[in-house]
Amino acid sequence: MKEIKLEYKGRTLKFRRVDGWSNLSRRQYLLWCGILRMELHVDEALDLATRLFYNISGKWWKLLNAAHRYELRQKLDFLLSAQATDNILDSFRIGFMKYYGPAHKLSNLTIAEYRQTELYYDMYLHTGQTKFLHLLAATLFRPKGKRRGDDIRLPLDDYTVGKRANLFRWTLHPVKLLAIKFYYESCRTYVRKSFPTIYKTSAPSDGPFTRPNTGLQDLEDHILAYSGDKFGSFDHTRNTNLYLFLKHMAERIDEYERAMAARQ
Repeated sequence: MKEIKLEYKGRTLKFRRVDGWSNLSRRQYLLWCGILRMELHVDEALDLATRLFYNISGKWWKLLNAAHRYELRQKLDFLLSAQATDNILDSFRIGFMKYYGPAHKLSNLTIAEYRQTELYYDMYLHTGQTKFLHLLAATLFRPKGKRRGDDIRLPLDDYTVGKRANLFRWTLHPVKLLAIKFYYESCRTYVRKSFPTIYKTSAPSDGPFTRPNTGLQDLEDHILAYSGDKFGSFDHTRNTNLYLFLKHMAERIDEYERAMAARQ
């Protein structure tokens, strides 16, 4: 982080600037998610975030003129983008159990896990019921298990996801649930923009103040279609890394489209 210097009545005021999502602390991230829960106007949300992030008291905030406030606030414009692809929350504890989240940009998810999170997320958008957000959180955040590559979480299974979702329903703070949702939305946007061949008609959210696409989708047919090919059986295919699977899928689509264009 760098310093922001403002001149006020012969005094130099110094504030430690937040340069972007990657430099946001866990506390600041949860503060921002708490502000989002308040459903404020964009300008009001950024003003409040500016005061909290820079620890500006109400007295000093009133003394700052409009130009000073604008200069401080514009440094936080990145908060309006859906680019929080780092798992800033990382993990959290409920009672004696600690729950660990996925890696940066969901890079250690399998295609089967992504299929499940997409279904829960789409069902939440379709119904507005928070029980699907709890299922999403329970899929992403799991207790520690036997390490599989760079993933330290327990293997995914529907029974424990259901139990964990029920636990989260009663014990997970709404701000943390929103933090998980926003992180997933950011990663989802990144995934879709990374594979435009696959998601040609998708309309991912561009930030916390926009409404994302509410179309229901299921990737299971695609997993079945590519089983027995490069990745082996259905079980092997569903356990393939998300990015490897989508890269292969995009390549096959490109090959098909080139072949169809050549025939015309």
